[in-house]
Amino acid sequence: MARKIGSRYTAQQVLGRGSAGTVWLGEGPEGPVAIKLLREDLASDQDLVGRFVQERTALLSLDHPRIVGIRDLVVDGTDLALVMDLVRGSDLRSRLERDRRLAPETAVAVTADVADALAAAHAAGVVHRDVKPENVLLDAAAPTGPGGAPPALLTDFGIARLVDAPRRTRATRIIGTPDYLAPEIIEGLPPRASVDIYALATVLYELLAGFTPFGGGHPGAVLRRHVTETVTPLPGIPEPLWQILAQCLAKAPASRLTAGELGDRLRGTLPLLAGVPPIEVAAPDGRGDESRDAYDDGDEADDAAYGDRPEGARRGAVPLVRAAAPDSSRDTHTSIKLPTAEELAAGPPGARRDPSDRGTGHGHKHRAVPAAVRRRRLKLAAAAAATVVAAGLGGWALASGGDSGKHHSRQDDAPGSGAPDHAIPTAPTGTAASPQGGTGAPVALPRWSAFHDLPRAGVSLTGGPRALDLAGTTYVFARGTDQNIWYVTRDDASGRYGFWQRLTGIHVADDPAVVSASPGTLDLFGLGTDGLLYRRTLGTTGGGWSEWFQVDERTKFDAAPAAASSEPGRIDLVGRTGGDLVTASLVDGRWNAWAVVPTPGQITGAPGLVSRRGGTLEAFVVRKADGAVLRLPYADGAWRPTQVVQGMPASGRVEPVTLAGHTCLLAPAPGGSLTQAVSSPAGVWAVQPLREPASSGVALTASGGTADVWVTTADGSLAWASGRL
Repeated sequence: MARKIGSRYTAQQVLGRGSAGTVWLGEGPEGPVAIKLLREDLASDQDLVGRFVQERTALLSLDHPRIVGIRDLVVDGTDLALVMDLVRGSDLRSRLERDRRLAPETAVAVTADVADALAAAHAAGVVHRDVKPENVLLDAAAPTGPGGAPPALLTDFGIARLVDAPRRTRATRIIGTPDYLAPEIIEGLPPRASVDIYALATVLYELLAGFTPFGGGHPGAVLRRHVTETVTPLPGIPEPLWQILAQCLAKAPASRLTAGELGDRLRGTLPLLAGVPPIEVAAPDGRGDESRDAYDDGDEADDAAYGDRPEGARRGAVPLVRAAAPDSSRDTHTSIKLPTAEELAAGPPGARRDPSDRGTGHGHKHRAVPAAVRRRRLKLAAAAAATVVAAGLGGWALASGGDSGKHHSRQDDAPGSGAPDHAIPTAPTGTAASPQGGTGAPVALPRWSAFHDLPRAGVSLTGGPRALDLAGTTYVFARGTDQNIWYVTRDDASGRYGFWQRLTGIHVADDPAVVSASPGTLDLFGLGTDGLLYRRTLGTTGGGWSEWFQVDERTKFDAAPAAASSEPGRIDLVGRTGGDLVTASLVDGRWNAWAVVPTPGQITGAPGLVSRRGGTLEAFVVRKADGAVLRLPYADGAWRPTQVVQGMPASGRVEPVTLAGHTCLLAPAPGGSLTQAVSSPAGVWAVQPLREPASSGVALTASGGTADVWVTTADGSLAWASGRL
């Protein structure tokens, strides 16, 4: 039966029903249209109606050949409707149900069209938030493209954006389709453009494989996999295409391509894919495409909670609408409560695996919980989501890949205050002082040569550098005024420096940190402009740079981190958040949770970190109250009592290094000079000011009794000197 929608449109025939409303074939003043009539309970929400009206201009302005245009937004009594262009054809989900999977050339051509649509939307400041096959329409009336693919158009802009209003969700729920949700959404972070890229890469994976990379089973399990598991490579596709997929499925939002880059790079792979048949790949755990086992988690109570699952339903989308029958729109939103900080703080500390540990079967990152607790959490989706979010509180290792080479900032959040937004436990402490060695004569201070200028980088440098000597090559890293990390190498035998190189992919807000925990491997840490910590790895024997990985998506830092290695294969980190010193370590491929290191008072500036011998660490920080330099030793598995480095003023990061068995410190001092200090075996510090180039930070390396120092000069370049005890 026909019905009027406002004064201009008539809805004539139902095309499909979904969780947000009903799609009708309609008629308007300019001909046939599609009308999405939202549910009555949504239409009665005055806050949503107001939001609906506010979004009208932005949604109507989306004009692109690959976007299903929104012609009008109608508010009339209890009717709330979007009037859209009518596309003659089917949606991508229907195509998948018919063909199971697409030929790579066809899949890539369709995905590139959708990427073009997202690029236009993101340029207009609109994030789709629900990219999935149901929302991709294939225009059967238009000429086909590569691989016989019909042009693809993206629809349903604004639905998730309208329904997920702040008042409706109260920032404690997540809304979206489980199989396509980006990890940062599951962790409770606000949606940015990168969530659409993750969802579209998931769609491409599904078009190629016939199943999504993390789908199947209980919705809570699906969400957990997005956060904790790395994507399984697909056999039989060219490496360039797999690299694109892996980059866009990275856990770190900043590591993903932009929509424009994704479309361009996908089209660049089309010549490699011509004539390639659909790949043959088995679903995980032996599940076929049409098996109901894809939904079976062995718990009938869960089945009852979510309604009967439709016969023949596939793992491409998890239906969550109670007693909903399959329909053409297949909206499959979920809304799951996130736990409070108090609930999270009650959980046991856990650990994470580093996803850069490829091919070992250790790519998972999860927080350890008792078996009974896991079983209880799997009973309800809300508790399962709590497990997912708790997983984000530990270390989050960063994904690997190649450098994009493009100069973009892809940070998804504005810098925070630095105060921790979740409970951080206290690190183990001990009452005994750390080993200091025997007593003896005072140690002489290093004697430094004159400073010499390094070759200039492509931009002015700022902050303090960091350096690392590795197998006869010294790597010097510094932050440029363009917010990228720059580095130069020096051949230690000849003393010659190479050319400066820039690392793109994220923009950094402070100095980098660098460490080598394994022979031939260098790990670089950068503090993003979003306050989060990122990691990148270099294989110095020809492996090249990985992409940026997030170390932790929940903990925000307000100063540059410091890194050291107290044991082979282990990376130790310290950072400052909210005036506290926090620490975490990567051990056996797992990041442990961040923990607060107790200090006598709040700290300021960035910390320094060094390991003098196996199993020990020394962290150096500046106390905020009086500017005193504090030494915090770690030995025998616990942090020991703090020691004040008497007589050493510091106005910036204290850089430590082990020199001839002693700890040597250099730091910027008030007034623009540098201060150095060296500890005696008895723990007594010899301190001396240096009249050298003023700098906001220094870098130190040492071998035996010889040390090298790099400082940032006033003209934005670096200067270098050597010294001996």
